[in-house]
Amino acid sequence: MRKRIFSAVLLLALLLSLSAAALADDGLPPLAPVAAPQGAEAVPVYLDGLLRGRAWAWGDMVYVDLKPLCTLFDIDMDWSGDGLRFTLTLGELMVEGEAGRQYFTADERYIYAPEDWLIFSGRLWLPVYAVCKLMNLESAWKDGALHLDASRFRLLRGGKDYYDLNFPTGDLYWLSHIITSEAGIEPMEGKIGVGNVVLNRVADPDFPDTVFGVVYDYEHTVQFEPVSKGTIHDEPKPEDIIAACLVLEGANTAGKCIYFVNPDFGSFWFDNNLDFVIKLGRHNFYVSRGADHAGTDTGTNPAGGA
Repeated sequence: MRKRIFSAVLLLALLLSLSAAALADDGLPPLAPVAAPQGAEAVPVYLDGLLRGRAWAWGDMVYVDLKPLCTLFDIDMDWSGDGLRFTLTLGELMVEGEAGRQYFTADERYIYAPEDWLIFSGRLWLPVYAVCKLMNLESAWKDGALHLDASRFRLLRGGKDYYDLNFPTGDLYWLSHIITSEAGIEPMEGKIGVGNVVLNRVADPDFPDTVFGVVYDYEHTVQFEPVSKGTIHDEPKPEDIIAACLVLEGANTAGKCIYFVNPDFGSFWFDNNLDFVIKLGRHNFYVSRGADHAGTDTGTNPAGGA
C-alpha cells in the first residue's frame, strides 16, 4: 500500500508545483517545484479551466497537496503529523487521519480513504477524492490532465447528528444494524459492500424503496438471515456505524451489486443465476445476469469526485 501511496504523491506534487506564470497572473507568489519520485508521471492540473500546476501520477493513484488550493481560496491551513496520524486544519474545519483506519474524520463526518495519506517534501498529500470531498470540488480526467471544477466550492460541513439530520429517518440505524449482523467480522471494504447492496436495492424498482423496507423485504423469502434469526437487533459496533456513515457519504466497494453471499455456506444458486462481480472479505458480490456492474473501483479512482 505504501508503494501505491508514494506513487500517488507524484500526482499531487503536480498540484504543488503551480506554474510561476499562472500564479503571477493571479498576483500570487510562485511555489517551489517538488522533485518527482522515481517512476512518477507529471500530470497537468487545471482549476476552472486554467492551468494551475502539476501533480504526480504513479499507477492508478493521485495525491494532492492542499496548500496551493488553500492559497488560491484564501483559507488558513495548518497541519502536523507523521506516517501514523495527522491533524489538518482548514479554516475552522479539522481533519484527522490514523494509519490503517481507512477513513478520515472531518467535523463529525467520515471520508473513505483506504490509501491513507502521504508526507513528502515536508508537505501533507491527500488523495484527490478526499480533497474534492473536503472542498466540494468536481474532478475529471481529460486529455491526460486532471481538471478540478470549483464552481461549487465550499469547505465540508458536518456537525453533531449530521447523518440523522441529512438522510431519511432510520437509514443510519438500519444500515449500521445490517452491517453489524451481516459483516461484523469483515474488513471495512466488506462492511461498505454490504451497505452498498442495501442502497442499490433501494434504488432498484424491483425492491422496496427504503432502507428499512429492503432489510425487512419478504417478497419471495427473507432476504437477510439476521432478520429471521433476530440478530438484526444486535447493537452495532462503532466501526460498523462508521461504515454505514461512509456508505451514506457515497463510498462504494461493490459497484451496482444487489446480492452477496458467503460461499462457505453455499453459493450454487448465486453462481448459476447471477453474474459474479467481486469478492470482499468473506462475501461474494453479484449483479443480475447481464446487468451493468460499473462502479466497483471503491470510489477512490484518481479523478476522485465530490
